[in-house]
Amino acid sequence: MPLLRRGDTLYRLLVENVKDYAIFALDPEGRVMSWSLGAERVMGWSEEEAFGRDFALFYLEDERRRGMPADHLREAAEAGRIEVTGWRITRDGRRFWAETVITALREADGELAGFAQITRDLTERRRAEEALRISEAKFSGIVSIAADAIISMDARQRITLFNEGAERIFGYSPEEVLGRPLDVLLPERFRARHRELVDEFGEGPVAARRMGERREIYGLRKGGEEFPAEASISRLEVEGERIYAVVLRDITERKRIENALARQREELIRSNRELEQFATIASHDLQEPLRKIQAFGDRLAHKYADALAPEGRDYLERMQGAARRMQVLIQDLLTFSRITTKAQPFTPVDLGEVAREVVSDLEMRVEQTGGSVEIGPLPTIDADPLQMRQLLQNLVGNALKFHKEDVPPRVEISAETTADGLCRLRVADNGIGFDEKYLDRIFGVFQRLHGREAYEGTGVGLAICRKIAERHGGSITATSVPGRGSTFIVTLPVRQPKQDLAR
Repeated sequence: MPLLRRGDTLYRLLVENVKDYAIFALDPEGRVMSWSLGAERVMGWSEEEAFGRDFALFYLEDERRRGMPADHLREAAEAGRIEVTGWRITRDGRRFWAETVITALREADGELAGFAQITRDLTERRRAEEALRISEAKFSGIVSIAADAIISMDARQRITLFNEGAERIFGYSPEEVLGRPLDVLLPERFRARHRELVDEFGEGPVAARRMGERREIYGLRKGGEEFPAEASISRLEVEGERIYAVVLRDITERKRIENALARQREELIRSNRELEQFATIASHDLQEPLRKIQAFGDRLAHKYADALAPEGRDYLERMQGAARRMQVLIQDLLTFSRITTKAQPFTPVDLGEVAREVVSDLEMRVEQTGGSVEIGPLPTIDADPLQMRQLLQNLVGNALKFHKEDVPPRVEISAETTADGLCRLRVADNGIGFDEKYLDRIFGVFQRLHGREAYEGTGVGLAICRKIAERHGGSITATSVPGRGSTFIVTLPVRQPKQDLAR
């Protein structure tokens, strides 16, 4: 008679309602003699299908070939009970990770009556454990190779983790600092206050924050060297224990660069101040004798031109021409130097209105060359209005000046705004053009591609345009083909930062 009757009331009460475990009984040969509802749910076999079948059916084919099911029964019979884990298979062929307990059942005289088996599906738990293992491995790898120091400490501020980054920055090995107070990594003068701050943070409502927000913090290397640092701290509660995690970065190199930049900034301020002084000197001390040269040259030409020989009159004309060019050059240099030193605050500027005013100012030159200037729709941007006027006047003036012989100049002013808040202003012409290999050269001070005899000018105009564009946070470039004209493209922000608008 089987050990467990299928209709037994007690069996039904204890076993049938347990749906998370497969509970069934086997005869001494391993054939199924009882089958619970839990077994049907876990294994997929109905009671009618499973009854009388060899339980080896639930093992993988490879395990059956190796005789694993029989080995398990033999071990259970010898030991009385065994626990095993491994892959099992359901009726539809699905594999699941199982935890199985097999218990030998014996009659009063000790004869083996069969086995009771309880199988639990642990597939999801195994997946979770595997995911946790992978996550821990990744975390461990990240912590290990991180360039920053990653340090954890307990509620008493004793070091419990010290990664390779911390070893490299502080010079200690983990064995030298684990279990020691964090004080060992801090200069003496900061230790007491640091302990207080960490304790206050531990009791506060914020679980993470950046350290040193109100003052600089410093670390202490093994050799006694202090170094500037930035750090963040977070608080965790793990099984009722408080843990602090600190990520610290050595910013020695960054501080060195910042100090160097600060020195350069001071040097730039000094240089700009000297440039402004030079502009003042050029405005007064240089122009005053130049005006005298021009004035006395004009008097000579008015009163004594007839008394001079033709060679003398030629010399006088050359002197007056040189004086005029010198005056234009000084004015251009003054303009160049004052782009930043005498700049006006940024305000909304209607580029269309500025362009129309510039064309009106250049009306005589347009008429003299028989040219035309077409102005397309132009946006309103934040800018220095005087410098926008100067920028367009230089570009349009160049387009009218560098035109081909016997070909009236045609100039087009257009613009487009981009999705990222930029204005691309274009001034295109049908003039003589230039070889683009000289593109960088044409925006330099005193750089000319043509002789003064062919085209007048000082070679400062495009340098002024570039400096204006850069002062507005933009840039200038050009495209050109010799004999086919040029297009100058000025890229400017449509909106300037608020601090720049107020400046």
